Amino acid sequence: MVASGAGQHMLIDDQEDKPVTLPEALGNRALRNAILENVQLAAALNPSTREKLGVHAIGMALSFCAGAANAIAFAKWKLYVSHVSGSSTAIGLRMEDEQPGDVPTPVELVVYFIVGSWVAGLLIPGTTMKMGQARYEVVLFLVAAMELVCWWHELRYPEMLAAAMGLQNAMITSWSGAVLRTTHMTGTATDLGSALGRMLSRFFRRGCSLGNFSDQDWDEHTVDRQKFVLMNCLLYSFIAGGVVGAGAYGCMELHSLLIPAGMTAIIGAAHLLYCIQHQEPLATEKKAEEVFARQLSGGGMEQGDMEFLNAKSERTEQFIRQIMGEGGSDRRMDLCRAVVTKVQQP
Repeated sequence: MVASGAGQHMLIDDQEDKPVTLPEALGNRALRNAILENVQLAAALNPSTREKLGVHAIGMALSFCAGAANAIAFAKWKLYVSHVSGSSTAIGLRMEDEQPGDVPTPVELVVYFIVGSWVAGLLIPGTTMKMGQARYEVVLFLVAAMELVCWWHELRYPEMLAAAMGLQNAMITSWSGAVLRTTHMTGTATDLGSALGRMLSRFFRRGCSLGNFSDQDWDEHTVDRQKFVLMNCLLYSFIAGGVVGAGAYGCMELHSLLIPAGMTAIIGAAHLLYCIQHQEPLATEKKAEEVFARQLSGGGMEQGDMEFLNAKSERTEQFIRQIMGEGGSDRRMDLCRAVVTKVQQP
């Protein structure tokens, strides 16, 4: 139920007929999971064209660079630097003399990859890709700098490349409900296959007829299709990078590393330019997220928050429709509206 009093909407517990605050309501696992699922679905279905193109382009370019760097590393040292699975296995093999080489080298690759990821965690506050909302260009410039250091020292330090790959991989871990990895393709191939499986399963359950799809089916199909396309783009870009990296090493040897380093620096510069060109709308969006996050967590209203929310009130009904869908019941619509209204209350 929804109750109005003193100009403030509150959620009501049907059984005890007592007001429930938003933080208390979100403490209910069922309600929280239902809201989270619908919000994630709405986010996956409604990315802007600019954001979608940007994430695809950045993901493909970074996957290409990682594939190239990994191929160059293997051609030079017979080691993989863009992931830790091979190095972790090499530790065990070398400890048992089943693989030639020393043990400390793969240990260092694993440690430096983790250090690179740690640095990314210090620089990037969240895990979801939001163009213009984090200093991605700083991370990209650092990745390029590490690759250039390795090039400057004539490819003598594979651990530096491993740190660069860890830094790049941790920069973006998700976007629009999809898990993103740009330096290794195991998770990418897994998501690709699972998305395809869900699309086929949904098709078979509906009697192999698209005409039997409900609105919910189409929404889920759209999300899986977008994920399937994105994962394919990342996978093929990584493979292409490996081909180019191997070919470049055969022709230029140590100078081949300038290809991924240069591309990464260009991507960083492009993101910096994007932030400068869209400074005002990006700042407004970031402010909105901070205000709503503060209210959803039960924090107090800061000075200026109320004026900001009132200026955004025309977006409330659109937000509700996106979450609830066209078939939402009056009761569910009221509950959702109460949640949004509660966020806007001091």
